[in-house]
Amino acid sequence: MAALPSVSVLRRVGGLATGVGLLFAMAGAGAWFTVTRQLRAEKITVPGNAPALAGKEVAGPATAYVEALVIKGNAERGADGRTFADISEALRHVEKGSDEEHALRGQSAALSTAASLRTSLLTSVLAYGVSALVAGLGAFLVLVGSQLRRAE
Repeated sequence: MAALPSVSVLRRVGGLATGVGLLFAMAGAGAWFTVTRQLRAEKITVPGNAPALAGKEVAGPATAYVEALVIKGNAERGADGRTFADISEALRHVEKGSDEEHALRGQSAALSTAASLRTSLLTSVLAYGVSALVAGLGAFLVLVGSQLRRAE
């Protein structure tokens, strides 16, 4: 049967867990505030055709996600419901230099721009989630570490 660790070992492990937890909590909070600052610097406002949060500044995970949804919907409407594949197929069957080709290329460019914007916004939503996870894990480690340091 293995012996239990000594009180001094538990206290040292508790101190280590507390230190790492504080580091994680600060890193998570720092990442959250950095992403928020960068989103606010873009001065994006959720448009009126949003399903929620219309008129709000994009400065958090909820507003970033709603803005990404609006961009997707607007891009789909602007491309008449066509996808990149649909537009590519249609371009194979139109006359080069025609007005139809020009319109299709415009739709393709708009879809590409929308995809890039959505990717950036959804990446910020993911960054919020990761930063919340890290901060939460840090808080948990601080709690566990403080309990281990009280060992007698």
